[in-house]
Amino acid sequence: MESFLKSAQETVMGVVSGFDRQSAFLLTVGSASFYFLVFPELQKKFEFSAMVGCQEIFNPVCKPKKIELFSTLKENPVNSEGEVVVLELGVCFGINLEYYPKGIHFVGSDVHDFGKEDIRKKCSDLGLNYKGYVVAAAEDLSQVPSNSVSAVVTTITTCSFKDTMKAFREIHRILMPGGRYYFFDHTKEFGGSVKQHLLQFAVFPVLILLFYCHNRRDQLSDIQKVFGAHNVSFKKEFIEFGVLHPIPNSIRPHVYGTATK
Repeated sequence: MESFLKSAQETVMGVVSGFDRQSAFLLTVGSASFYFLVFPELQKKFEFSAMVGCQEIFNPVCKPKKIELFSTLKENPVNSEGEVVVLELGVCFGINLEYYPKGIHFVGSDVHDFGKEDIRKKCSDLGLNYKGYVVAAAEDLSQVPSNSVSAVVTTITTCSFKDTMKAFREIHRILMPGGRYYFFDHTKEFGGSVKQHLLQFAVFPVLILLFYCHNRRDQLSDIQKVFGAHNVSFKKEFIEFGVLHPIPNSIRPHVYGTATK
């Protein structure tokens, strides 16, 4: 039985590897959870491909806002070696790296290392100093010393934190005094639209099951509790992705900004 499962998994993985990124994203949305229960490693691969597909759909629309948000990265505190160290959680394959200023020292982090080599190469191509990679969940960044990071970045990531308060406390802990946390994420409907509320409720089971994504999470409230409301600067906007798909449309409400330690 074990050899059969291994053979079946290898066969399925061979098929999956042939998909383009957006096809993998759409297939993930439509796949039955049974396969993910039987093949947990397959689920991780699908989740990674799905995030790649999501980012490729969302990134062109969010590009101007990301450029604005990350324009101050180099203004954060430096470490004892004179380095501005930026750590990105949920880095995936490094889609945000193109917005980072040249010369910064970059540390990637995710719950797996599927995109590690992509990130190393991109840093080299973009003039960023690759400093390392941390395989860890945001709730446990014990591998990262306290007060050691100039800035922390998350984009389309906090929705999948298992414990947002614990994760934000960890982010606060590792930041140097005066360092900033940069966040850009979809959030709970805030415009009073009944249609948007209903859509988020309808899509929620699919997102939780396949991506561990909580589309009705109020991250801003937790960030303000950890950092103090007076230390948080933010904007709330509805982002139109221009696709006829219930998942992107369910996560139109976005919040982005910075929280300073």
